[in-house]
Amino acid sequence: MLNVLKVRIYPNKEQEIALAKNFGSVRFVWNYYLNKTNTQYVETGKGMTYCQMAKHLTLLKKNSDYEWLKEATAATLQQSLKNLETAFKNFFSKRAKFPKFKSKHKKQSIRYPESCSIRNNGLKLPKLGVVKAKISKNINGKIKSVTVSKTSTDKYFAAILFETDDLITIDKLKISGIDLGLNSLVTVFDGEITYKVDPIKPTRKYAKRLRRRQQTLSRRVKGSNNRRKAIKKVARIHEKISNTRQDFLHKLSRKLCDENQIVVSENLNIKGLARTKLAKSIHDAGFGMLLNFLSYKLEREGGKLIEVDRFYPSTKLCSCCGFKNDVLTLSIRDWVCPSCLTNHDRDGNAARNLRQEGIRILSTNTVGHTEFQACGETVRLIGTCTKKQVSENQESVVTALA
Repeated sequence: MLNVLKVRIYPNKEQEIALAKNFGSVRFVWNYYLNKTNTQYVETGKGMTYCQMAKHLTLLKKNSDYEWLKEATAATLQQSLKNLETAFKNFFSKRAKFPKFKSKHKKQSIRYPESCSIRNNGLKLPKLGVVKAKISKNINGKIKSVTVSKTSTDKYFAAILFETDDLITIDKLKISGIDLGLNSLVTVFDGEITYKVDPIKPTRKYAKRLRRRQQTLSRRVKGSNNRRKAIKKVARIHEKISNTRQDFLHKLSRKLCDENQIVVSENLNIKGLARTKLAKSIHDAGFGMLLNFLSYKLEREGGKLIEVDRFYPSTKLCSCCGFKNDVLTLSIRDWVCPSCLTNHDRDGNAARNLRQEGIRILSTNTVGHTEFQACGETVRLIGTCTKKQVSENQESVVTALA
């Protein structure tokens, strides 16, 4: 199993210069061969493969006009070509948009695919030596690659990809349903109690400070040193907003992961929601980021995130008798079931229905969840691990309590 640890690094002046040259070389190679591939595709109808680009790069380095490419680490340049080939494959497979040209005014990153190690509380990188780093935990497995990035606020980070033990077995599992919203970011029902977590709204929290910095930036002359300083001040506030949101969502996802092993959530159309009048609040809440954090943290510990279809009427169904209230509008936060006269909190009722639907999905042996057995308030896992999945559609005896 592969794991990633992101750490902050503190290169000295010489290492900063070397990294700047490497950033520029990798960016040039990407842009050069992206343009060359586009030109060749227009002329011949075929693009360039990685082997063709790598062979041409070797000849390009021998050209007197491009000898400065030899100062960069060869492996990072080759990795840039591999990334470009992957980007084209993703585009033609309709998994991503068409590759774009890279700019030196945005976030910079390079990937070292080999020859990286931990030395004396530092990170040893090719042609850089040992770079001072703040490593929060021990890395015992083999390091596969290291991606070094520089933010717009001149901070350096390294994402270390390494191997870990992938055998994680769990005997008993607990299942909870979560409902995502704007008034309450998360409403959780674990089978016994229901509780809510309010959003922190970092964008609105720093809106006044951001507005002042942007007003100052708009008054600066383009190309001046004062404008560059103002740009960094605006970037620091955006970074503060992003870090605040990520810190909150990491802590919330860790809490949910520690308390539950199976979490059931609704598969929201976040892109569609982001085009409505609530777009600012949707982006500020970070629904997609929360579900992403929950997914990989649960998988690392042998759990699972189950996403219920977005058209499932979790809000309109009565969790007690199953009556569907079609007249329920978004402004109604509490309602009484006309059939069984049960008083429902809108979000709490949705969390209960999502949990019941998650148990139903497990009980019907949906592909990808065949190794789970639901049993009332807890769920048992039969000899599973985070990496191994059951490929065949098998029948199992499941008892789900309504």
